[in-house]
Amino acid sequence: MSMAAKSSGEDVLQRLQALAEHFRTSNSSQSPTLPPPDPAAARLTNRAAVLICLFLSDIGELRVILTKRASTLSSHSGEVALPGGKRDLSDADDVATALREAEEEIGLAPSLVNVVAVLEPFVNKLAQDEKRRAVEKEWMGYNYLLHFFEYEYENENYVIWALTAGILIKAASLVFQRPPAFLERPPRFWTASANGSQT
Repeated sequence: MSMAAKSSGEDVLQRLQALAEHFRTSNSSQSPTLPPPDPAAARLTNRAAVLICLFLSDIGELRVILTKRASTLSSHSGEVALPGGKRDLSDADDVATALREAEEEIGLAPSLVNVVAVLEPFVNKLAQDEKRRAVEKEWMGYNYLLHFFEYEYENENYVIWALTAGILIKAASLVFQRPPAFLERPPRFWTASANGSQT
């Protein structure tokens, strides 16, 4: 499934190319990498990575590949998510994890992916703001917002929420080079324990 943003195809393509070039020139190494994980965060959870696969549709709309998790999974079953998952011992880094998981989950060959950046663990409008809502929650005395985006695809309704919504908000802010038009207040535990990355 994919989610479209309203913008001219040529404009979006130029922005994506400029963004890719910016990340390439600002990165000192050949391939994008993250700094070593924080040992305190590493104790809380295993590393994981997701792939934010942006592309232009045939009609010039910016889209991102999303998947629906199987209803038989023990965690987050049936949820809309970015392709990705936990790191295997055979994965060299977060990029390898994201590419391997994307190939396993959606059949996307790594050779077709042009990795331009690795974003910091946890992260304009890849989703329409009028289809967005937020719910305030509390965790250990800290109030945070969970964003929900409603999305319709082939007469089916989906909800994109929580960490996936947060990652897409961050990606959209980078691509469109502006903050979202709504308040963000992500949970602190996303940066403390979601010790994964997005490419």
